[in-house]
Amino acid sequence: MRIIKWVGVVVVTLAVVAVAGLPVLKSKAMARFDQQFDIPVKDLPVPFPLSPQELAAVGADELVDVAEIAYRRALQRGEHYLKSRAACADCHGADYGGDVIADNPVLGRWVAPNITRGGVTADYTSEDWVRLIRHGVKPDGRPATMPSGDFTNFSDQEISDIVTYIESLPAIDRVMPPTVLGPAMAIMILNGEMAVSAEVIDHTAPRPVYPPAIAPTLELGAHLANTCTGCHGNNLSGGPIAGGDPSWPAAANLTFHDSGLANWTLDEFSVALRDGTRPDGRKLDASMPVAFTTQLSDDEVEGLYKYLQTVPKVAVGSR
Repeated sequence: MRIIKWVGVVVVTLAVVAVAGLPVLKSKAMARFDQQFDIPVKDLPVPFPLSPQELAAVGADELVDVAEIAYRRALQRGEHYLKSRAACADCHGADYGGDVIADNPVLGRWVAPNITRGGVTADYTSEDWVRLIRHGVKPDGRPATMPSGDFTNFSDQEISDIVTYIESLPAIDRVMPPTVLGPAMAIMILNGEMAVSAEVIDHTAPRPVYPPAIAPTLELGAHLANTCTGCHGNNLSGGPIAGGDPSWPAAANLTFHDSGLANWTLDEFSVALRDGTRPDGRKLDASMPVAFTTQLSDDEVEGLYKYLQTVPKVAVGSR
């Protein structure tokens, strides 16, 4: 009985210490998001103007409304980017009006805000959009919780096109609750297991003006693969998803290692992206955003497949 009593005392003591220490833990983690980042960015035209090649193709006819053509093309491209390579709706909701990504006592409540004109971006300038998407920094200079590392290499045109499309959508009147750190999320942030994008992005690296052309090339594949790193890791070997809900399964190994895509053909890879079915007939987990990858063109899928074949082959989870 004495042993049981002492065990009970120890458990209660540890619980008290844990509860008392939790506010300190959360405070230290939140301090990471109270840093100030001074990121000078250039103003982008929204919508993006026609390229010299497009202007040459349009011609010099005075009756041609060049601005209207540029706007329509930007809308079309922006919609494609958002439905395929920049899966913003996966976090911010189908109407971009905000959504709760995860909510449980261990992880906490992770909220993606309303990014329509009725939400936090109502007064955003193009510089604010660039700073957020490419650098993971809010207009007030503090880091955002969004995985901007996935989008940091987006070209000027892609960002401008995305902004053009989002700003064309209805303004959603929805106020989202704040993100609240749970103990697991706080520990992951402090241990570096959940990256603060603004801390790890190379803010001085040059970015392209235009994205690679839509063609089955390594260049396009490498560009698209950047958006896979948030879940599959920088070396694309998969494993536990950093900062993800504990219920989420490990991300698959996208390298051509035996534990990854070693025996996958292009057709099998395409089927997996298009309808979420593996070569053995099993369905991909629902956390895989097939609703977005199915929107990739044949050239984009082939380019991504070719690029993944060139990535160093490593065992699953070798991060």
